[in-house]
Amino acid sequence: MEKESSVVKSGFLLKWLIKRWKMRWMILHEVELKCFLKRDKTVLVETIPLQGASVICPCYDEPEVNIERAFKLATQHGEELLFQAAGLQERDGWAHAIGAVIRSITTSSQTSNSPVKFQHFRAKANVSEVLGALQDPDAGVEMTSHIRNGVVHKNCFKGSDVIKWLLRWNIVRRRGDGVALAQSLLKLGHLQEVDVSDGSIGASQLFKDDEKLYRFTSLNLGVQRNSYFDSSDSDSSLSDEDEDGKIEEKVKKGKIIKTGFLCKKKSLRKGWRFVRIVLRDSPPLLQYECPYRSSAKDQKLETKNVSKFIDLQNCYLAVSSRSSTGLSDTREQDPPTKLRVYVRSKGGKCRTFQTKDSDEWFEYVSTLQSLCQARPSSAKSNKSSEPVLE
Repeated sequence: MEKESSVVKSGFLLKWLIKRWKMRWMILHEVELKCFLKRDKTVLVETIPLQGASVICPCYDEPEVNIERAFKLATQHGEELLFQAAGLQERDGWAHAIGAVIRSITTSSQTSNSPVKFQHFRAKANVSEVLGALQDPDAGVEMTSHIRNGVVHKNCFKGSDVIKWLLRWNIVRRRGDGVALAQSLLKLGHLQEVDVSDGSIGASQLFKDDEKLYRFTSLNLGVQRNSYFDSSDSDSSLSDEDEDGKIEEKVKKGKIIKTGFLCKKKSLRKGWRFVRIVLRDSPPLLQYECPYRSSAKDQKLETKNVSKFIDLQNCYLAVSSRSSTGLSDTREQDPPTKLRVYVRSKGGKCRTFQTKDSDEWFEYVSTLQSLCQARPSSAKSNKSSEPVLE
C-alpha cells in the first residue's frame, strides 16, 4: 500500500500513446511518476523514474497539440513523453511540481545516493531572472540536439556556451564569476549534466567551462519556474443531445475561471465518461467536451465530439440528483461520500459530475455556487410541473 505522505500530486492527465490520447490517473511521488489505468490504482501501467529527467513546458516544438494544455517529459534515456492537462493552470501546476521533484532529486544526489525528503525550492530573485533569460527563445543560450550512443538528447548546450552568454549580456564581468553563477544553478538543480561518454544524465558537483553538455531540468516554465503548488443517491441525467447552438455565441464573451477533468453520468442506464470542464463567467456557462479533442487536427477528425454548454443563469446546485433543494454554504457542508456535483436546471434536468477528492469537490461547488443564479423551486411547484425522467 502506498504511503500517502510520499504523494506530491495526483490527478487525471491525457497521455499520448502512439496514435491517440488516453486518459490516465497519474501520481507524482518524490522520486517517480506512476501511471495507472484507473483511479482505483489496481492496474499500474507505467512507472517513470524522474532521476535525470527534464520537463519542457510549453511544447512549442509540437504544433499538433494544444500548447496551452500540453507539456513534455524527457526521460534520462532520451525518450519524450507527451502529456495534456485540462487547462493552462493545471498544466503549469503539473509542470512546476514535476520540475521541483526533479530538482530535489538532482540536488540530493550530489551528496548522497539516496534522495532527501521532498522540499520546495525558492531561489533568489536574481537567480530566477538569470534562469529566465537563459531560457529565452530568442536571446537565451543556444540549445541543440546531440547524439550519444545512438540516443538523441535534445535541448542541450555546452558549459562554455553558458559562460559566453553570461559575459556577452554583462551579467558577470569575469569568467570565474560566470562559473560560480552556473555552479549555483547546478547546485540548485536547475541544470543537469549530460555525460559525454555514455550520454547518461545526472548530477555533478562542479560546473565545467568546456565542452561538457548540460540541459535544464525545467524548460520554459515562465515566472513561476521556482514555485510548486498543488495540492447513496440514484444518479440520473437526461440525454445530452440538446440544443446548445444559442449558448455557443456567448462563449466568446465568457472569461475562463476554472478548467479540469471530471467524470460525467451519461444516462440512467449507461455508465460514466470523462469530460473536460470549462467554467466561464460573464455570462456564467459550464462547457464540457470530449477530453481527447486536443488539436485542430483531432477536431477535424472527431466532428461528433462537439462541446456542450449549460447556461448557469438558469441552474442551481442540488443536494442529490432527485433533490429540488439547493446546497447551502459549502463551509457548512461535508462533502458527500461519492463526491458528486449535481447541476439542475429550472426545468428539472439534472447533470451529474464526479470529482476526484473532497478538495476538488469543495472547489467546484464553491465556484458553481457563485455562478449559478437560479433558485431551487418549491415542492409545490415541482408537483404541478411536468415529470422529468430521472
